[in-house]
Amino acid sequence: MFKRICFIFLTIIVLVSLGFLISCVNKPEKILNSGIYVIITIGPITPVEKVGEINYKPYKTDMIVKSENGLNQVTKFSSCDDGVFKVYLKQGSYTLEQQKTSSPFPILKPIKVEIKENQFTEVNISFDTGIR
Repeated sequence: MFKRICFIFLTIIVLVSLGFLISCVNKPEKILNSGIYVIITIGPITPVEKVGEINYKPYKTDMIVKSENGLNQVTKFSSCDDGVFKVYLKQGSYTLEQQKTSSPFPILKPIKVEIKENQFTEVNISFDTGIR
């Protein structure tokens, strides 16, 4: 009788432990439904601006997303030919920077972005060509 009670007790413990392990292993990652929708342009593209003419164009470039304090790189991305890109990020504060190149131009100052849960924040980034 004692052996049977021990066997039942041990079986219950094993099943409960196994249940905890399975629930930990099979827990799906939360799918991100937030981030930034980026539109990147560069300009001016001509030194003389004329009324009614657009003096900028879409810009394909590499960008870095850093943590709020700007110390840790979270991710990096490349915009498409049309200057557009979507980046999935968790809720929080981030800094967007251009990837460093050997050329001083085009110029972009770091941009602070706040991401809210389940929302995409539109960010319009305008690189300065330095043409004057």
